[in-house]
Amino acid sequence: MGGERCSTMAEGIREARLASLRDLVKLAQDKTQYSRRVIFENINDLFLSSEGRLSDRERALMIDIMSKLLHEMEMQVRRALAARLAQMDTAPRELVVMLANDQVEVAYPILRNSRLLSDPDLVEIVRHRSQEHLLVVALRAPLSADVTDALVDYGNEHVIEQLLKNQDAVLSRRALEYLVGESQRVDSFQEPLLSRHDLPSDLAHRMFWWVSAALRKEILSRFTVDSILLDDCLQESARAAIAEATGRRDDHVRRLIDGLVEANALDYRFLIQALRGSKVSLFIGGLSYLARLDPVIVRRAVFDAGGESLAIIARATGADRNVFGSMFLLLRQTQGTPLETRSHKLEEALQFFDAVTADRARAVLRFWRADTEYHRAIAAMEGGAG
Repeated sequence: MGGERCSTMAEGIREARLASLRDLVKLAQDKTQYSRRVIFENINDLFLSSEGRLSDRERALMIDIMSKLLHEMEMQVRRALAARLAQMDTAPRELVVMLANDQVEVAYPILRNSRLLSDPDLVEIVRHRSQEHLLVVALRAPLSADVTDALVDYGNEHVIEQLLKNQDAVLSRRALEYLVGESQRVDSFQEPLLSRHDLPSDLAHRMFWWVSAALRKEILSRFTVDSILLDDCLQESARAAIAEATGRRDDHVRRLIDGLVEANALDYRFLIQALRGSKVSLFIGGLSYLARLDPVIVRRAVFDAGGESLAIIARATGADRNVFGSMFLLLRQTQGTPLETRSHKLEEALQFFDAVTADRARAVLRFWRADTEYHRAIAAMEGGAG
């Protein structure tokens, strides 16, 4: 008896719902804003009612009505509907996707909060909607690598900066490598990149070459060095490759350095004498050998305005404070830096030198050796541009 009563009640609810849907179809033929507001309010109530889920037929009819009328409704009505549906896990996905592709004022709550949007949905929105839409997507948590790759490909600098600040967004190695490279051009990427928990240490140390002195200190203090320490065999291979590279760049310098090595005479005293004679190429070749670094990397350190990279090389290779200070001043002199500027910069460089331990400096050099091909590629591009 009770079962029959429940069945009768359910059938009554179903018939009432169908009658309501028929009324909504009639209202859809009316072009007034009032009629369309009534349609949305009633469909919203039907969908959010607690009497049960819509049947497939009812669902199809509802979505058909909504898809035809959605973009003709007042924005205020669409915004209210989007705000409600964004919180629902049982909302019709087709309607959610339509609202997510609406104007950003309407789409915002859906893009920000709806769990019904799949990764393919989000990727399509990123590819085809406005930068304002992309900015909202970048705020979502969590975000998969598929979606963040699309944001990196299609987003402007403001979108990328917001994405980098989102610690719940998964960034692929490919995306991180690209954004690290872009951070040389876009300063606003640097701090959020270095604040990410998923930035690999080797990429952080690559950024050392172009970030500010404050961020250089952060790189040295925060990013570990154990992950890419080279074994003895690899270090010897790197040393041979460096000697070969030195020879390619300047055969005369290579022969001179080879002779100094055989005579056990290649040391910092000789390198400072080379600088006093304005023989910068000889200095670079000799320091490359002592540090077991590609000359391309040492050249970047020599012309690094702040002197932090030269300080790391000096620390790693056993130079004392006075030797580093002499090298710094002589290099700035050969580059035509005014005396007053040299003195001011020297004080800052010595502070950095004092703050870096020899062990840390040697570990940083290992990162740079492992990144030799990147530095060569950058040098080749810069040479081509010149």
